[in-house]
Amino acid sequence: MVIGAEIPRSLNAIFQAANSHITKVPSGKVAVARAQREMFDAAILLSTGKDMDLTETVLNLNDISGSMELIILSDHTDTIQSAVPQKTLVKFVSSVTVMTTRELEKHLNWF
Repeated sequence: MVIGAEIPRSLNAIFQAANSHITKVPSGKVAVARAQREMFDAAILLSTGKDMDLTETVLNLNDISGSMELIILSDHTDTIQSAVPQKTLVKFVSSVTVMTTRELEKHLNWF
């Protein structure tokens, strides 16, 4: 699942090349609602919207499915509001990884 109002073209190309089935959702609130009804291997956070900040989205998704990989895309999350710095969040939620677009591309190609 990719969380963000707009998915950059460069990321769409990466997802297609990796033959990944992608579910795009516009906000953290929608992501949490979908995760409550469906199973996802991973959630890639680009932006979370006005209703829910990054920290709240990550914690809610982790509570719903502790096995879901949570990836914060660092080079696309400059505008994400967060109550907790990304580095601190990674320390306390084991399923969270912060990656660049290049690292994500390599990660997806490993599967």
